[in-house]
Amino acid sequence: MSANPSSVTPNSPNATTQAPETRFAWQTCLDFHNSDGHIYQNHFNPALLDVFAQAPRTLLDIGCAAGLLGEAVKSRNPGCRVIGIEPNQATADMAAKKLDQVLCGKFEDFNLEAEGIAPGSIDTVVAADVLEHMYDPWRVMTGLKPYLTKDAQVILSIPNTRHLGLIKGLMDDGVWPYAERGLLDITHIRFFTLREIATFLEQTGYRPEFVNFFIDPSLEPFYAQNRDKPEINIRVGRITMERLHPKELAELCAWQFFVRARPA
Repeated sequence: MSANPSSVTPNSPNATTQAPETRFAWQTCLDFHNSDGHIYQNHFNPALLDVFAQAPRTLLDIGCAAGLLGEAVKSRNPGCRVIGIEPNQATADMAAKKLDQVLCGKFEDFNLEAEGIAPGSIDTVVAADVLEHMYDPWRVMTGLKPYLTKDAQVILSIPNTRHLGLIKGLMDDGVWPYAERGLLDITHIRFFTLREIATFLEQTGYRPEFVNFFIDPSLEPFYAQNRDKPEINIRVGRITMERLHPKELAELCAWQFFVRARPA
């Protein structure tokens, strides 16, 4: 009995495989609490450790992911107690194996005193790439203050909305493309420039003490080519920017800012 001429066996060279279904960022990332946390679980930039001004005694890591930063801090400062807050359950379970205490949920969900954290007991706070994910980061910063020591250091890393790539995409190309991660991570709901970070801190009762620009690696050659010019004029796509000063060029080329602040 002959085979149907139109049939194709799975291993035939003429067989076609069905293309995988396209999954968009809003489909893969917005059910954050029920995901496995894979996007953020290993999220840790070692450069944050260089922003610390003093060795921490009690550190609160808001958005601790899998606890890699806290683990690094404890390896440098074995006596430090590290408390993590992480909204994703799978990731919080990983952090609990590394840190002294992990609370699963949002900062706003907890009464810290009821969790054994006394007022005036935290000398270091890290909020690394988390403020932009919060509906009300202003209330988070003001809510922290009663728990801080007088010499507390607050370490922040915040993505840069005044990034040249974002400006070109918006102004030249008319796009603002949300993605699974990056400057336009689809879970970002707040956006900050360097000036607005200073305003944010002032309004919530902090003073910036140190700011470091983390230059986007893809823009490093462009930055190096222009930063020492006596007059900095740049053109990106159809956009021309004139009479920039070196710090402003650095801001435009920065991927994110590392900030150390103190209670005012």
